[in-house]
Amino acid sequence: MQQVDGWRTQLRKGSLELAVLLALREEPRYGLQLVERLNGQGLGVSEGSIYPLLARLRAEQKVETEWVDPGAGHAHKYYRLSKRGRAACQAMLEAWRDHAAALERIIGGAR
Repeated sequence: MQQVDGWRTQLRKGSLELAVLLALREEPRYGLQLVERLNGQGLGVSEGSIYPLLARLRAEQKVETEWVDPGAGHAHKYYRLSKRGRAACQAMLEAWRDHAAALERIIGGAR
């Protein structure tokens, strides 16, 4: 159903920043690792959506970057949460939980 597909797309876009911050809270990662981590959890994201978001998060000082040369192959730009990013992640997570709990109450009443 096209209406639901559009809604799902907007839901995914709206929650992507929180998902990226949570993935970086686990450990520093480079872009493709983030895509693989999020897709492994069923989010269906592309590199084309991750890199602009990472650039914005860096400009907002929520993530820091570091080039790491593994010795074999090519260097990767790793992203890690800054202090500001950790605080933003926690605040967003609390807001998400509050919103999800409110929706669950509405869903429970609709049964």
